[in-house]
Amino acid sequence: MKDNTRIRNEDGSVIVLSMVLLVLLTMLGISATRTSTIEVQIASNEIHAVQNLYHAEAGEHFALETSDTWMTDTFLTTADTLAYVDSSVEPSLEVDIDADGTKDAKIEIRCIQDTNLNIANTNNLPFDKHIHPPPPGSGYSLRNYEVRRYGVTATSTRGNSKVQMGVYRIFNKF
Repeated sequence: MKDNTRIRNEDGSVIVLSMVLLVLLTMLGISATRTSTIEVQIASNEIHAVQNLYHAEAGEHFALETSDTWMTDTFLTTADTLAYVDSSVEPSLEVDIDADGTKDAKIEIRCIQDTNLNIANTNNLPFDKHIHPPPPGSGYSLRNYEVRRYGVTATSTRGNSKVQMGVYRIFNKF
């Protein structure tokens, strides 16, 4: 007769099985917690990056809307290679967009010009003529009007976001 007492004795097998299951569930829980923490950090970084971009874009729009504060006679009559304005020259070009008491964007404006001189604060603008005739079909005559081209750069003060735009304005010929 065979001795089947050893095979039928399953005392302790439930505890081993429950320990293995507990370890697996613990590892799964730790993994889920780590993943959710990383996702929260990614979302936070994205929020800051988008806010910085929006601050820079809003700074550019502010510069265009308030062009009468920086487009003064001095700026217009300065040589193309020297015409430059930023918040150190015109403090209103450092703006608080969301009215929280801190400046959100710094704005720099300079003439686009066609020289290869190493000019301070060039903002990586393309080389082209500063003064052009009006665009065809604009309704402005070539004899009485001229277009002056500018580069507007807005930088978020809280991050690395920088937005640059080329703009022009039509003037009567002097």
